[in-house]
Amino acid sequence: MDFSLSEEQLALQDSARLFASKELPDIAKQIEKTDEPPNIKLRKQFASLGYLGINLPEEYGGGGMTHLDAVLVLEEIAKVSIAVAFPIFESCFGPSLAVAHFGNETLKQTILPLICSGDMVLAVSMSEPNAGSALTDLTTRARLKDNQVTINGTKRWCSGAGHSEGYIVYCRMADIQGAKGIGAVFIPKASEGLTFGNRDHHLGFRGVSSADMYF
Repeated sequence: MDFSLSEEQLALQDSARLFASKELPDIAKQIEKTDEPPNIKLRKQFASLGYLGINLPEEYGGGGMTHLDAVLVLEEIAKVSIAVAFPIFESCFGPSLAVAHFGNETLKQTILPLICSGDMVLAVSMSEPNAGSALTDLTTRARLKDNQVTINGTKRWCSGAGHSEGYIVYCRMADIQGAKGIGAVFIPKASEGLTFGNRDHHLGFRGVSSADMYF
């Protein structure tokens, strides 16, 4: 099996490397100094280059390319700064890819174009004080009544918490033990009843906010 990159992939990799080396070092230094996340101006620049959601379906504003293409771009950007690369990562994998694969059509049409345009960073919220690697132990509950979802619980170590515009929050949807009772809900940042704890500070991860989330 040939694992060589195609000419198109090599060109994509080279263009991302050139952009990163010319445009991002000063931005990365500023983020390292201030600990502030990448701003919307940079996100819009990523969007104009087609980096945000590069592997998401074209009908939702994505690039329709492969996951490997996304990794090639992400790798070159992350060489300069993990924080600078964070919006690209979140737009191509994790919560955004979960929505693209498993979300209903309304959700896809509502948030994926915003992610690909740079108007939304979507974060994922899974861990809890007593449910880290053993995610099936999570206890945050979500209940649907009269077309409204009510969530109660605490989430921990959410990368992007307090800064991202939206969150995919994993909850226990039914009184069933283990994985079968777990689902996920999209929560906008401005949702009533959602608050954030003090920001965590992680070595080598400046510019990526992390905090507890309370429902």
